[in-house]
Amino acid sequence: MPRDRTAGLAPGRAAGLAAGLAPGLAPDRIVPTLLTSLALLGIGMGVYLLALGQLLYQLTGSPQAFALALTLQGAAAVCVLPFSGPLVDALDSRRVHTACSLARAATVAGLALTGLTRPPGAVALIAAGVVLLAFVDNVQRAALFKYTAWHVAPARRARLNALINVAVQVGALTGMALLGLLLLWTSLAGALLADTAVALAVAALVRSLPATAPEPRGPAAGVLRTALPLALHDWRAMFHRYRGDLAVLGVIVLCAADFVFQSCVSTLVVPLVAEHYGGRGQYVSLLEAVFALGMIASSFFTRHTQRAALLPLWCALQAAAALALGLSAAPAVHLAALLAAGFANLSALTWLLTSLQNRAGDGEKAKMASLRMLSIGVATTVLMPLVGHFAGVSLTAGFLATAAVMLAFTALAAASTTRRPAPGPTESAPPEPARRPRVHGRRGAGPVR
Repeated sequence: MPRDRTAGLAPGRAAGLAAGLAPGLAPDRIVPTLLTSLALLGIGMGVYLLALGQLLYQLTGSPQAFALALTLQGAAAVCVLPFSGPLVDALDSRRVHTACSLARAATVAGLALTGLTRPPGAVALIAAGVVLLAFVDNVQRAALFKYTAWHVAPARRARLNALINVAVQVGALTGMALLGLLLLWTSLAGALLADTAVALAVAALVRSLPATAPEPRGPAAGVLRTALPLALHDWRAMFHRYRGDLAVLGVIVLCAADFVFQSCVSTLVVPLVAEHYGGRGQYVSLLEAVFALGMIASSFFTRHTQRAALLPLWCALQAAAALALGLSAAPAVHLAALLAAGFANLSALTWLLTSLQNRAGDGEKAKMASLRMLSIGVATTVLMPLVGHFAGVSLTAGFLATAAVMLAFTALAAASTTRRPAPGPTESAPPEPARRPRVHGRRGAGPVR
């Protein structure tokens, strides 16, 4: 648990920190500013993912290129996540977040230039940019996690976590709609520059965030040298502690299901539009927007959707949606399938995330978040080439492969929740056994997603 930052302070200063505020600041500045930055990030990602998928499809004529890009993104995340925490712990979180936004702006601008000029090896250059963005994005998430933990009061932190998915999905929906408008008067390369502008806006916004207290920092000297042994120690301890808890292990693996499905939809929606809608980019934005609308709708029904017994249903519904998309040519079926899939996707994602938060010990929240993100990266790296291979055979084969993957996750969900259900949002976690305090005094920093 983070130490009590109000201990030993004057009453006025202690009250300010307890409220999550620096002296003289308006009461609601931090949380709205963070949510605005997350919504802006969602807008940039909505534009970036759709524009990049269509650009790669134009360059190669195959959905396999975008599947490969997502695979590289997952592999890069696997490489960077064990070390992003120690790195961010040694630095100021706002400066790291700002630097990452600037790096993202420069990288996406480079991708836009590559798409505009299309030099020899353009696909390889884009793949390198995707890998770099994966590193940058995951370090940025670690910085956001650290800032939230130290500068947002616990009462407001809970509300912030509840609104994060809504902010990101509203932003993504806006970004998809924005891309549809941009493509009316500019190219895909030009549209990518919108993500560059958004990243610059996020950098300025986060740089203006206040600090309510000095952040604890690890030793800057030698942080990279000690990152590997410390990370290996933490992972070994985590696996040892939960090795006999099949419910927790199953939930960690299942955390990858929703993100793999999202990646499959982003990969296959472009050839779907090419086959049934004349390849018009506005329809890509429309179909992805319907999926995002389903996710937003789910956020209004969490009281009814957050039960362990419903998890297999949410996975099965995504598998059924993939079957419908692969076997039907009717636009009404496509819209209904994507709406239902988006609803099921966020319902499952929210239950899985909250379950892991409840099961993790007080000093393991961030490490559990990192383990969840590693699961997502590994599953993306392993499964997206499979889906990409079948998508290269035919659109129907790609959706059938997606359905098969989700059916496998459905079976795992049924086994995990039936055998020993992990506590969900309305359940209480079992008491944690007492553990000795850690002697090296590090705080884990994991990504917020």
